[in-house]
Amino acid sequence: MRSMPRVNLIIQHQSYEDYCRKNTQAEENRIYCRHGSDHGLTVSRIAYLYLLEKLLEVGVQDRQEQMPEIDKEIVYAAGLLHDIGRWVEYETQEDHALVSARISLPILRDCGFSSTEVEMIALGILEHRLSPDKTSSPLGQALALADDWARDCKNCPSQETCYKYSKSMEEIII
Repeated sequence: MRSMPRVNLIIQHQSYEDYCRKNTQAEENRIYCRHGSDHGLTVSRIAYLYLLEKLLEVGVQDRQEQMPEIDKEIVYAAGLLHDIGRWVEYETQEDHALVSARISLPILRDCGFSSTEVEMIALGILEHRLSPDKTSSPLGQALALADDWARDCKNCPSQETCYKYSKSMEEIII
């Protein structure tokens, strides 16, 4: 198992902590899924597994050349940051994918991600709300799928009124 120093820097970054706290406060009375750091970590793990499985299916030899988004730190950074702007959406109705991509940029730069990596991560964050078949990047597709798969819909008491819920979300797919 290899260390992820830049991801650890994200988790310890003051802005990340502040945004997670604001999400928690904004969702205090929310009856549906919440978007704290635990959700981000779960999405990261599922997205990474999805990309690894996809890579195995196609049998790509040189993963870095074919799918650079599969770098573990890139996937985890995107997963952790994909919802950090939810609190802004609650206040202004601005799409949280746009907000999250925008406010993640300084965090990513502070934590040592290159310009190319920042662009990749921001695109994945922007695409995480799209239907997986409408994404333009493997990371965006992985985040879109993982965001749904990270939900425990089967045991949710609010499933009857949830706009995201469908019976298929109760199945383990990955």
